[in-house]
Amino acid sequence: MRNLALHTRKVVAQLRDSSLTLLYPQECRVCGALVESWRDGVACAPCWRALAETTPDICAKCGLPLPPMAAHYQTAERDCGSCREFSFTCARSGGAYTGALRESVLWLKEHPQLSPQVCALLSANFASLSAIQPVESIIPVPLHPARQQARGFNQAEVIAQALSAISGLEVDTVSLVRETATERHRAGMDTAMRAKSLKKAFTVRAPRLIAGLSVLVVDDVMTTGSTAHEIASTLRAGGARTVSVLTLARAISLFH
Repeated sequence: MRNLALHTRKVVAQLRDSSLTLLYPQECRVCGALVESWRDGVACAPCWRALAETTPDICAKCGLPLPPMAAHYQTAERDCGSCREFSFTCARSGGAYTGALRESVLWLKEHPQLSPQVCALLSANFASLSAIQPVESIIPVPLHPARQQARGFNQAEVIAQALSAISGLEVDTVSLVRETATERHRAGMDTAMRAKSLKKAFTVRAPRLIAGLSVLVVDDVMTTGSTAHEIASTLRAGGARTVSVLTLARAISLFH
């Protein structure tokens, strides 16, 4: 019966993908090729494979991709040297903010949807992170109410709900609020400028919900880490035991 069920699901998936290609042909937003599988979302399978083949060493704390190191210098854990004072315990992401992952994030900002491919990536990285820092509660990075009203949804909440379905953990959208509508971060803003723009932007509204917990903060992209640091500082001051961070992607252009 189990083999029959697996075979049936495979046939249904093949029929769905065939219908997608014939009735709703979609070009890959990265390379322009035809997207042949529903599970791949807005990018084709080869572009997702290209992302998977890029597995650089990362900073043990913040997850920043690091340049290759000569074999005789390699250690079990590497440090980028820029995140030691950050208040979060560790941060991980699905990969660099480029190619298939970048296009998936941009799509998410306009459509509250995550493809199965993105969910699989999210699941794998959650497993990696939770092995380092156990998680008891998921908190999406809040938008200012005015910005959320203009967009219609918070993309971080979409990610958090998908992660909740994967992990069984509750999503907490009550404890943390964004008090100030900070200026949108522009290319060229360094860590200090971003940190200044975020000072006191967040407030813990319900300390009892995070007291003593290991909290996971979820967002779409991490850039300099300033937002994650400010939120982690706020949550820890509000009573959280530890704070870790998981994002779909990591912007690396400012660091390399």
